[in-house]
Amino acid sequence: MRRFSANYIYTHRFLKNGIIETNDNGEITNIIDTKGDLRESRNLEFYNGIIVPGFINTHCHLELSAFKNRIAQKVSLPAFIQNIVSLKKEINDSEYLKPIETADTLMFKNGIVAVGDIANTSITIAVKKKSKIFYLTFVEALGLNNNAEQIFKNINNVFETFQKESLPAAIVPHAPYSVSKKLLTLIKQHAEKNHSILSIHNQETASENELFQSLSGELAKKFNEMGVEIHNIQKTGTSSLQSIASDLPINNNILFIHNTYTSQQDIDFAVANFPNCYFCLCPKSNLYIENRLPDIVHFNNYQDKITLGTDSLASNDNLSILDEMFVLQLNHPQINLSQLINWATINGARALGIEKDFGSIEPGKKPGLNLIQNIDFDTMRLKKESAVLRLI
Repeated sequence: MRRFSANYIYTHRFLKNGIIETNDNGEITNIIDTKGDLRESRNLEFYNGIIVPGFINTHCHLELSAFKNRIAQKVSLPAFIQNIVSLKKEINDSEYLKPIETADTLMFKNGIVAVGDIANTSITIAVKKKSKIFYLTFVEALGLNNNAEQIFKNINNVFETFQKESLPAAIVPHAPYSVSKKLLTLIKQHAEKNHSILSIHNQETASENELFQSLSGELAKKFNEMGVEIHNIQKTGTSSLQSIASDLPINNNILFIHNTYTSQQDIDFAVANFPNCYFCLCPKSNLYIENRLPDIVHFNNYQDKITLGTDSLASNDNLSILDEMFVLQLNHPQINLSQLINWATINGARALGIEKDFGSIEPGKKPGLNLIQNIDFDTMRLKKESAVLRLI
């Protein structure tokens, strides 16, 4: 048995000098509220900082780890996509594995216990089978041509490969602008049948909405330059999210990723039409690609639906949920530490359907324990020097 204490432990609220007891398997067996009066106690490990549950990274691309420092910052999403396509043609398969292993190790060191990871191939299987991190792999389909059945068959083969290795997986669409209506229908049917969790990149660039509103804009221009047919994208006169809403399952958990240009109207629309939806924010990636953050004010009424992600090393210099928390606090000082911790832990666990084991410090759970060090205790805020130490 191990017994942990710190200046505060976070159990949906801050317990000053609280104590957490765990068994040898890392399962929490007891939580003691000392009312701030911590006295000498047997075998107690005391730390300066705040003990929180392990972090949940609801959006990552392990497959893109080999692209670190290979794409310029602030190029906008259309140019970023073009760079990704080009790099995939240049890099050999043998160059992918080591960076993937490094990224997995980095996330574990940074206190991440579970990840919603995007995959287009089965190349991450070897790393995920050995990893100490729980992965839900979102096997991503994309294609605007008329060959939807073949595209789905190919991606279903990847999905089944993960399943055969006993690795949780789901088939998901890449983004509204990259998946034909027929392909979306096939994904929807698969999700409803398997009660699976969906993830979809959403409104990461302003030209995504423009594409559906008028079939014009930077994204449409870049697609034309790349030879990508957009005739299967229907001009709707409304946002991308609302344009594809009828092609998404209503009752499944759905993670809308990035939401950099998502309006209050679209957020309200999503919550009203998809009761189990969540909004994943990846602030460092948003700044890296578009030099813009989502308007946090729009999400004020939906605190329990916000999760955090790192995106990939192609658009980030680190894979750290604590970094993402600090960037949000720095740019939106009105966000308090309790909110940030919830976004980084329990909300993500619920979004990935793993809240039974992860996301909160409660008896019977094995959420992992992180110590956030270098806290400004006077204001209960993160500092630039704040760091995470993984305890379990």
